[in-house]
Amino acid sequence: MPMKIAVLNQKGGVGKTTVSVNLAYGLADAGKRTLLVDLDPQAHASVIYCPEIPAKERTIGDIFDRRDSDLASLVQPAMVSEQPVEQLAIVPSSIHLAVTAERMISQHYRERRLHAKLGAVAEQYDVVVLDCPPNLGVITVNAIYTADLILIPTTYGRYSLDGIADLFSTIQEIKEGQGRFAILRNAFDARTKQTNQYIETQLEAVKEHVLDTIIRKTEAINQAQIKGEPIFTFDPSGHGTADFKALTQELLSHGG
Repeated sequence: MPMKIAVLNQKGGVGKTTVSVNLAYGLADAGKRTLLVDLDPQAHASVIYCPEIPAKERTIGDIFDRRDSDLASLVQPAMVSEQPVEQLAIVPSSIHLAVTAERMISQHYRERRLHAKLGAVAEQYDVVVLDCPPNLGVITVNAIYTADLILIPTTYGRYSLDGIADLFSTIQEIKEGQGRFAILRNAFDARTKQTNQYIETQLEAVKEHVLDTIIRKTEAINQAQIKGEPIFTFDPSGHGTADFKALTQELLSHGG
């Protein structure tokens, strides 16, 4: 059975897509057949891994728009610098997904559409990474319903943990008490000692869910985003790559 990881946080600005993009690359680099599903209408992951964003009927929104849609037909090789990334494929997104999500609100079994469509396709991969939008709307609920593990990135900002208890409750409600989630500390800056200590103190209440890996804040990660590529190819020997390799290994060692 493939491992299915949903990367989500209803707060924006926590580096969710950066984590998704680099985790997917790290898993592929570790030899795992990896599928990245871009569920965010902003389509930032698609911009990085797709040379051209396809027409809306060739993006993930199609499985929510049409009941007869075939998710397998939407999969394409992930590309970096016009070269395919070995072991990594992507289902791209587009801004049209936002409109699709609005239409789904009145549909029956709307929270199960992704789970049903992903089924047989997922069996061709070792890991599926779901990059979610920064909200708890119907698309994110689909991802939570489908995932084995919810990966929640949080930063060291003063308000970064606001609402996280509500997020946990939502996950457990959707997963009927069987939700597995892990908190990833992202964008760590050693210079902000007081803020760091505050966040670490707040995390004590959920420490059993906090991963050991910490992603450090680096200029290389910012520049990789600007250039539109994963940190692994932009700065192979830097701290960012080392941190995402550590994250990859930690998740694999715990079976997701």
